[in-house]
Amino acid sequence: MSLYDVPCAVTADLNRYLAKLDEDEGRDEAIDERTEDLLAGDYAPFTADNLAEALGEIEIEDLAKQFAAGNEAEAGATLAKLVRDYWESSARREAERQIDDELANACPRCRGRGCRHCDEDYGRDD
Repeated sequence: MSLYDVPCAVTADLNRYLAKLDEDEGRDEAIDERTEDLLAGDYAPFTADNLAEALGEIEIEDLAKQFAAGNEAEAGATLAKLVRDYWESSARREAERQIDDELANACPRCRGRGCRHCDEDYGRDD
């Protein structure tokens, strides 16, 4: 092994930083995908139960003013946006929780991407 094969402290720090960025980007992508899955399932904004829940939780003062002023179309668009926003934020929080739980329980060496240690340590059969 030559001196050139040993990374300097700056290179090692840079490599750790870049690995962390890749890990964070993968986490964000996983959260986005899980959020979309949740919104297509249990967190769908416009099912009867979910609409009722959102109506009980969102601030509707501006919505009431729009209806009182006779702006039904504008009020309807505002209502749809409020309900969508409520469920999107709920789904994102749940997706973050799920992904973070999965990462916390993943193989510490590969973070769940699969490695020979997963097979040995966790008894995975691929």
